Amino acid sequence: MITTPVRDDIHAFASAVRAHLDDLPTDEVDDLLDGLEADLSDQAAEAGADFEIPDAATYAAELRAAAGLPERTAPNRPRKRLTVIDDVRNGWREVGAAVRNNPVGGWILDLLSSLRPVWWVLRGCVFYIWVFLALMPKPGTGGILDSLLSLSYNALSWVVLATCLVVSVQWGRGRWAPLRWMRAIRTVLTVLAVIAVPVLNASFSSALTQVYAGRIDPAPALYDTPGLSSDGVRIRNIFAFDAEGNPIDAVQLFDQDGNALTTVGREVDGVQVDSYFYGGGGPVPVPYVIPGRSDAWNVFPLREIPAGASTWDSLADVANATTSDFPFARVQPLPAGTVVVPEPAGDQSASPAPTAPGAESPATPGPEATPAG
Repeated sequence: MITTPVRDDIHAFASAVRAHLDDLPTDEVDDLLDGLEADLSDQAAEAGADFEIPDAATYAAELRAAAGLPERTAPNRPRKRLTVIDDVRNGWREVGAAVRNNPVGGWILDLLSSLRPVWWVLRGCVFYIWVFLALMPKPGTGGILDSLLSLSYNALSWVVLATCLVVSVQWGRGRWAPLRWMRAIRTVLTVLAVIAVPVLNASFSSALTQVYAGRIDPAPALYDTPGLSSDGVRIRNIFAFDAEGNPIDAVQLFDQDGNALTTVGREVDGVQVDSYFYGGGGPVPVPYVIPGRSDAWNVFPLREIPAGASTWDSLADVANATTSDFPFARVQPLPAGTVVVPEPAGDQSASPAPTAPGAESPATPGPEATPAG
């Protein structure tokens, strides 16, 4: 982006206009003179030697009239007392004028001025990360890395990002902040964004380092398969067979801590159907309803709503659930000696020693193995 250098006489003119408006609040003066020097510099570059700087007093009066402001306060009227913010602004303006009077300083300020749109975009990205961390779910790794990863699967993230970018750019153009308190919020958020940039950059670098080191999983938890899965494929139902290869009509499963072992993910808590499959994708498992107890999701095989029979009325669909068919009528029994059956409690006279899997038990011979194939 190429910017027109600001001439010294234009700087002096802008200072004179500001002096003629010094009876107004500083923020109103800033709004009136926003972009004045840049506009005059462009006009001077186009007009060349024919360009003439207008009278500062007349120009200030025209600005007042155009903005609907009253005429300049009489000289004997006491001026409005400057606030701390006004003092800071005036001091900052004086420092800027001193830096611009230096050729190198003026070149640096012009360069930074041309990069303002880049800062507007960066500030919008910081706003997006704040909104994500404050309001949006934190699935996998958490933090700034998740805020970027969410753009790959969450359309709402793009809406939030676009909104933050538009607000930041409009604020940079002096728009969307007509009231004083809005401008105060804009200033505070901008200062916080400047402070947050190095912090967020360090957090992002640390997250990437952990990803490459294998310490965290970069994939969000929303990609995880809920419930039980095998090689990333969701397990819909479980079918059990006894040692002799016969199907077991109802078996209750628990994990090592005594918790019910279910194929249902966290997204269907309190729902009578498995919403992972509900609405398409094959038969829909439903729990066993036990009077006086919660729905049993760990009794297998689960009943299922046939594929294509879902009506989006869960109660009606559950009524249509049928007993699931076993994938095999019978499977190959386990080899003899694989399962040790203890003697009945009443007969303690001869308790055979446990046998290892695959060994023959002379006391209680098991069923003969069925050849495969």
